Parts: sequence; structure tokens; C-alpha cells
Amino acid sequence: MNAWVIGCGKFGSKAVARLLREIPDASITVADPDPDKLSPWDGRAETVIGDGIRFMTRHLKTRPWPEWIIPAASIHVAHRWVLENASGVRLETIPVPESFVLGLPNPLRGKEGEVFLSFADFLCPEDCPEPADRCTVTGRPRKENLYTLLENLNQPDWPSIVIRSHLLFPGVGGYPPRALYEMKNRIENIEGAFLLSTACRCHGVLHALKAVRIALSESELQV
Repeated sequence: MNAWVIGCGKFGSKAVARLLREIPDASITVADPDPDKLSPWDGRAETVIGDGIRFMTRHLKTRPWPEWIIPAASIHVAHRWVLENASGVRLETIPVPESFVLGLPNPLRGKEGEVFLSFADFLCPEDCPEPADRCTVTGRPRKENLYTLLENLNQPDWPSIVIRSHLLFPGVGGYPPRALYEMKNRIENIEGAFLLSTACRCHGVLHALKAVRIALSESELQV
């Protein structure tokens, strides 16, 4: 396995430890601006001291790509990445309308316009295997997946773009790089407001954005 772990705080460190335990020969790159957080993994993983989004921007421009990106930073990684990488549109983060929030499970508004979501109103076990049929803690049947609920928010004037986080190991989720580019391609063809989420079966984060087309300059039209 070849994986990038973006952020090496509590969750990023646990993701690296789990990957190394489950797949000792895995190729892991972990990025974080704090060298102290990276020092425990020196010699066991490739460490990058710096902003994880900038690392992604620089190294996703050409292949080979990693198999998985594990977003473990304290930001909505997909949101921040597309802000820096979308072309042909100017993106503005706007508040998520309350009309959407009211129908979502246990919403909590964050400091950067995001809304954190969870079907759980309790602390989930860190090694949850995310079963498809029922909750690990309560044993109750699962009614639907959060990523499906968010996809169903889609409206003609409010497209809903969702990146699904796949369970790699209990407590560790991620998505392939192509999911970011599929998201980027959709966004570059949107005019107006839309929703952008990353979610697994139970937990997720949601942003609202507005896309405005950028007119090509005369020099660009001549190329």
C-alpha cells in the first residue's frame, strides 16, 4: 500500500501506527508543519515538514499518485485543496444554509464555515469497523449511510458533491486521489452555489461554496 497521511496530530499518528502494524511494508508519507509530531515516525515513514495541502498540490500534479489519501488534518482537506487548485472559477466559501443543516444528524458549526456531522451523539470507539448493517455501539440497524444522505441533498440550484471516505482499517479512512480530481472537474462546471462534503458511513464534514466563472483573458484566448 502507498498512502499519504495529511496531518499528524492524534488521528494522523494513529493512522500511521495502524498502517505500519497492519502492513509493515507499506509506503507511507505523512505531512505536518510541526516537526515534533513527525519525529516519532522518522525512519518508519517518509516525513514532510510543511503544509499538507501544499504538499498535495505540488505532488498530485504528476503521477504516480498514492493509492490513498488519509485526511487527518484539523481542516476539511478536500475543501482546502479545491480552493487552491480549481481553475476557470473563483470559489468563495459561504455559510451552509440552515435549511440544509436542519435535516442533518447532530450538526455542529465550525470556525471556518464547515458543519461537522455524525449519526452518533456519543464518543465512537477508535477501532470501529464501520459495519454496513448496524451501529457498533448501540446495535441498532443502520437506516442509511451519511454519504448517501448528503448526496441526496442535491438540488438543481444547489448541487451536492460528496467525497466518500472508505474504511481502510478500523478507525482509518481515506479516498483515492482520483476522487479529488472528479470533484474538481464537477466544480469547474458549476455556476453558483453548491455543497461539498467528505463523509463515511457515520461521520462527515460539509461546506457550502459559490463558484463564479472567470473570463479568459485575451492572451489566453490566443493560445
